[in-house]
Amino acid sequence: MVTGADPVSTGRGGAGTDTALDTGAVRADFPVLRRTVQGGLPLVYLDSAATSQKPQAVLDAELDYYRLHNANVHRSYHQLAREATELLEAGRARIAAFIGAAPDEIVTTKNASEALNLVAYGLMNAGHSPRELRSLAVGPGDNVVITEMEHHSNLMPWQQLCRHTGAELRWLTITPEGRLDLGELEKVIDPSTRVVAFAHQSNVYGTVNPVGVIAARARAVGALTVLDACQSVPHMPVDVRTLGVDFLAFSGHKMYGPTGIGVLWGRPELLAALPPFLTGGEMNDTVTMAHSTYAAPPHRFEAGTPVIAQTVGLAAACTYLDGLGMDRVAAHTAALTARALDALSAIGGARIVGPADTADRGPAISFALGHLAPEEIGEHLDAKGIAIRVGHLCARPACVRFGLPATTRASFAVHTTEAEVDAFAEALAELVEPQVHVVPAAVPVAPVVPVPAAGPDPDTAAFMDTVFADAAAAANGLAVSLGDRLGLYRAMAGAGPLTPAALAARTGTQELYVREWLHTQVGAGYVRVAAGTGNGSGDAYAYELPDAHARVLAEPDAPTAAVGIYGSLQSLYAVEDRLAECFRTGGGVDWGEYPPQMFRAVARFFRPAYRANIVQKWLPAVEGAHERLTAGATVADIGCGVGYSTLLMAQAYPRSVFHGYDYHRESIDRARIIAEERELDDRTHFHAVAAADLDETYPRADLVTLFNCLHDMGDPLATLRAARRILKPDGALMLVEPNAEADPTTNTHPVGRLFMALSTALCLPAAAAQNGPLALGNHAGEPALRRLAREAGFPGWSRVAETPRSAVYALRAEPTEVSLEPAA
Repeated sequence: MVTGADPVSTGRGGAGTDTALDTGAVRADFPVLRRTVQGGLPLVYLDSAATSQKPQAVLDAELDYYRLHNANVHRSYHQLAREATELLEAGRARIAAFIGAAPDEIVTTKNASEALNLVAYGLMNAGHSPRELRSLAVGPGDNVVITEMEHHSNLMPWQQLCRHTGAELRWLTITPEGRLDLGELEKVIDPSTRVVAFAHQSNVYGTVNPVGVIAARARAVGALTVLDACQSVPHMPVDVRTLGVDFLAFSGHKMYGPTGIGVLWGRPELLAALPPFLTGGEMNDTVTMAHSTYAAPPHRFEAGTPVIAQTVGLAAACTYLDGLGMDRVAAHTAALTARALDALSAIGGARIVGPADTADRGPAISFALGHLAPEEIGEHLDAKGIAIRVGHLCARPACVRFGLPATTRASFAVHTTEAEVDAFAEALAELVEPQVHVVPAAVPVAPVVPVPAAGPDPDTAAFMDTVFADAAAAANGLAVSLGDRLGLYRAMAGAGPLTPAALAARTGTQELYVREWLHTQVGAGYVRVAAGTGNGSGDAYAYELPDAHARVLAEPDAPTAAVGIYGSLQSLYAVEDRLAECFRTGGGVDWGEYPPQMFRAVARFFRPAYRANIVQKWLPAVEGAHERLTAGATVADIGCGVGYSTLLMAQAYPRSVFHGYDYHRESIDRARIIAEERELDDRTHFHAVAAADLDETYPRADLVTLFNCLHDMGDPLATLRAARRILKPDGALMLVEPNAEADPTTNTHPVGRLFMALSTALCLPAAAAQNGPLALGNHAGEPALRRLAREAGFPGWSRVAETPRSAVYALRAEPTEVSLEPAA
């Protein structure tokens, strides 16, 4: 018998959240995984977003009900009926506890589609119900808001509601990254809005939507919120008490429970005010030939014989998930999702439909592969025993938004393994032409001139050595990126000598490839052969990663971390055709046009230095900045992107208020979400506005910051003038730019060469895409920057700090009276 489980300890973490799932033990719980398909192949089931497999505990619970307790409920007064009734209501309490609810707030339906229809038709019926049930009526002049990413089950009921009541249907659109465009949230959800219905997690994109932001706006205008949680409840802790929505629906068969059951949760006062959708037995109070009254919720909405066995089975699924721990479940599927995204990004022609990183996304990945039809992809994978989903996924508008009539989706579960994700990626790679992944060198590689038979002269031979050395570095870049992705460097860090076999065992890779990789790393000087090992054949060698190298390659948060830059190089080659066109036309490539991995790589490159320097060294180096921020100041972070620098400062200075500005709306939306997640939204505000458009209508700032972005602006002079407009007379501007110079002969060191190459392929095209009058490049140098600052109204200029990558300047509206020396 299941009694009401403690909602504090269930549904929001569960037991053992400090360790990873034992996937082997979990797989043993699912009988279907022991079968083979396609004549003997192991089953790789990657279609859990459509329906999940069932653990033995769920199968046993449902079978046990039918074998020993089968009877109708709430009716007959015999032992079986009493037992069935007790199992049904105990199951209701168990399901309620899983999402932090009370039992009388839970309505069981035959699926989530019926649960959503129940709310829509209840609102439709409110206008024709007894007076006490009319408060939720919807009619002409009202509007209902949904989103472009909804499953048909959360789209068509609202279309029906509007068609029958005369209300207007509105929707929030989708960004190119597959996230909700919240830029017009306050315009779309207005005082006439009665209902806002949206998915917690998209079944197509995997996007996890900002429930709190949307629900808060709905509450502000008095609208109801209806959340489709079918894809979120199986994979993450969900607590209805903290979400802030009014209704929530999910299905049993997607969370390892039976088919034939859905769940609707509603606030008790709203359920009490909602008329029924279906009528008949069990949902009534009194019935006469002329008139009937309704029972109290939840039974008011459960006409006829309820889903008894399915409720018992779903309760067992809740118990099973709680036993695993929902925090563990979330961490497990997030790791699989990250692995799959990385693997897909490496496949030529693969296009991820939705977010290309793991931020606010769940374990469902939709993708397209070149010109292949989804059916072709599905057939190929099925032949290898890999089960995925193809089609429009019952969310056709979400596919059409990206120009696809249909898509292909892989989705992961508690029983999915890394090996299964790798097998899926390898099978996909077989469908495309072999790709040669070339990573660019730090300088352009010149064509090799045919060498005369007599041999080159000494100068030519020396230059050939330079070209071959750079080509070797470029080719090794791919090996470095693989070592980072596969965790090879992290496994070697601090481990002492390791044989190829030992390193392969630590990382779940193949010894044959690891041995070859180690040889490339020795040749590049990244890894060394352990002293006293080796017999000349390579079989007995052991290898070490020096501690100094580990701080660069294997410690992502170390100030010296630099391996992240390699992830951007393939992205640069992906836009080579566009860059060639830019060379001919003078056009540009906007930041948003680069592959998504570019943003992750650039962030990884800058983040360690920012974490180590912004608060600890750079801000204190600007005279008076630390003191003003500590006491309480206003800061404008121009070109903030997703807000990493803004939030880093906000966390360090809780008495100050920070405004982040960026023209890229998707980045601003993301920054707002991160701020809310980190509970910094009370003192951070993000604005989607071009830097040059900042004027006196924006908050005046004590400090303005620009972190490695002025050279990316189409009009850096206009940007500095805008900064001058919003800066208080006694304020300061902290400008951080690459530590490079305009004289090319001064940039022949490794960091300078890297900046020059990135400027050609990334920074200059991004600035040119903004149609500004001046594109600086990232190596404009201090004299050019200082001239722009003086022209913009900043005669005060001091170089206050530097690192090998960055130069930090303090700008003031008055000539600098004192020398500002770099921080120690």
